[in-house]
Amino acid sequence: MQLSIWDMLSTWPHQGVKKKATSILVGFGYLLGASILVLTVSSFIFPSVFASITNPLLKENLGRYYLKFGFSNWHHSPSSTTATTPARNSTTLDNLMEMYQTKNDSENSSAVKLVDPGENFISTSSNFSSDCDIFEGEWVMAKDPKPYYAPGSCPYLETRSFDCQGNGRPEDEYLKWEWQWQSHPRNAGCRNNLPSFLNATDFLERLRGKKLVFVGDSLNRNMYMSMACILWNAIPHKKRIVRSNGDFTTFYKDYNCTMAFVWSAFLVSNVGVSKSRQETVRLDLIDEQAASAYRDADVLVFDSGHWWVPKKTNNGVNFFKEGDNLYPQLDVNEAYRKGLTTWRKWVDKHIDSNKTQVVFRGFSPTHFKGTWTTGRGCNLATKPIPSNETYIKPQPIQLEILENALRKMKTHVLYLNISKLSYYRADAHPSVYRNVFKNYTFQERIEASQDCSHWCLPGVPDTWNELLYAALLKDGKGYFGKL
Repeated sequence: MQLSIWDMLSTWPHQGVKKKATSILVGFGYLLGASILVLTVSSFIFPSVFASITNPLLKENLGRYYLKFGFSNWHHSPSSTTATTPARNSTTLDNLMEMYQTKNDSENSSAVKLVDPGENFISTSSNFSSDCDIFEGEWVMAKDPKPYYAPGSCPYLETRSFDCQGNGRPEDEYLKWEWQWQSHPRNAGCRNNLPSFLNATDFLERLRGKKLVFVGDSLNRNMYMSMACILWNAIPHKKRIVRSNGDFTTFYKDYNCTMAFVWSAFLVSNVGVSKSRQETVRLDLIDEQAASAYRDADVLVFDSGHWWVPKKTNNGVNFFKEGDNLYPQLDVNEAYRKGLTTWRKWVDKHIDSNKTQVVFRGFSPTHFKGTWTTGRGCNLATKPIPSNETYIKPQPIQLEILENALRKMKTHVLYLNISKLSYYRADAHPSVYRNVFKNYTFQERIEASQDCSHWCLPGVPDTWNELLYAALLKDGKGYFGKL
């Protein structure tokens, strides 16, 4: 019969030695317990060090870890309040979100559970930022506002609804607000490393010999026009700028650089309206005509969302197709999920992430009191919504679908989460100051439909481009790798 260590010790001929052995075992137990406690505490206090020693994969996903468990919420600011859904809609909204989450999880079991969209992230790779979020901040009245271009000066806006001053807007206070992210507690780690403004000359230098393309709907056209005006103002010899394709392609001779806007509201194939054919969207095919114009770009800025609504999709009736199957009725949110799945898989397969930086700009909120054709109200807003008012997420179901799609991508994607900062700028839309109303009387203007979707220029899209520049520098990829 084999004796255990304890039995052997208990039969030791000398009692003193037995007591000594007992003390050694007890001491060893204390030492082992203390070691485990120290390692456990260390893993929480120094996660990056602990992760790099024990599990490199964990180290690369620390950003997701911090976001999922909300450690970044230790620093709270009034503007970070997130809206709750009204009680009458909460059950439906929760059920729909659960349904789409279930679909996503069944399609890809490794999908990361969506964190609160209020927790902004810049990249869908391991480069989640827990110490810096340039999309968190507040709008402040500038003591000495310096727009990137003077109101009415940019020739590209002469026939556009974005030129609010040129279209008769009498006050200019909306031009004096600046986005300030540096003062937010979360951004202490990056406020000295990133510029607070867009250095247009530096931006062009980094894009020398390259191509920047904005792809999507009219909100991305709004952003493209903003960037065109910013760069136009920075170049002293205006004749060295060549415009073509209906002003949607710009070539900068001094930098051998091209910038363009490509229309593709759905990102997937859209057969236009004709007498012989009803308009449909192919959810399983990329928009090849658009893709042929942007697939060779060095920086791609996508957006899609404002056309994925019942009114612009015939309420989902006989509008969406997959293969030869025309859906008699398909929920627009489910269609959006299918469309984005097609887009992300196409990008992962056809875009070389070693050459091309892919960016997706988030939802731009509207401020209608009504619909596009009956909208009223945003002309009455002359100041931003106070930052301590509750933030209401735009299209929350589609926002979750978008962020889940971006998380599943193999391609490194920068996510410009401009929804929250744009929400507070109800004062910055063209409203009644559109070029089509230029010769209207004041009474005729206020009785007409308002544009509470797009943005005045100069205005909010200039800030989007400012943050695009900062995000590219922060990501530090390729030609944006050195400050």
